[in-house]
Amino acid sequence: MKEILGPKLITISIKKFIRIYSLAVTIILTLLICTAHVSYQIIDVKAISSQTINSTFVSERILEGNLLINKSKYEEAIKLYDQVLKIDPRSVEALNGKGLAFNKLGRYEDAITWFDNSLKIEPNSAQVLNNKGISLANLDRFEEAITMFDKAIKIDPNFVDALYNKGGALAELGKYDEAAIWTNKALEIDKTRQNASNSKSLLLPND
Repeated sequence: MKEILGPKLITISIKKFIRIYSLAVTIILTLLICTAHVSYQIIDVKAISSQTINSTFVSERILEGNLLINKSKYEEAIKLYDQVLKIDPRSVEALNGKGLAFNKLGRYEDAITWFDNSLKIEPNSAQVLNNKGISLANLDRFEEAITMFDKAIKIDPNFVDALYNKGGALAELGKYDEAAIWTNKALEIDKTRQNASNSKSLLLPND
């Protein structure tokens, strides 16, 4: 009887062992999957938190930079825009702001470079196109400036600044009749605009 029962007892023991082992493996795998999921969730929350902080920082620095430009503190503004660009190299607002600051400093070629960087990301920004046109006009490149103003006007036909600036560039080229037409278009849209009103006499040829 012992010889007969022996193998049966061993067989039952192996089956139990296999079941217990399989159960243990299943439990361990389940725990690993759950742990991985929790870790992923924690990392994801941290990423979202980091994005929120960066977004707030970027917005605040851009606002501060814009205020500094209004206070004629152009070098300080550039430093703030550079801080933004270290975090977000594709920030159109920072690239455009840096261009504006360089334009105010009389560094028109540098300004154009930064406006071009901005336009690579957002080519249909009427504001940036107009700003580039201003820098070109400051370099006496009036034909090129008019091209920029035309692009801005095509995007936004009611963009008073671009209409007025086109009139000014045409006047610089001695095309006073055309200049008056574009200045009048600006005045029709914004009749209270002081600099456009005052510019009308400047567009007329000297006798």
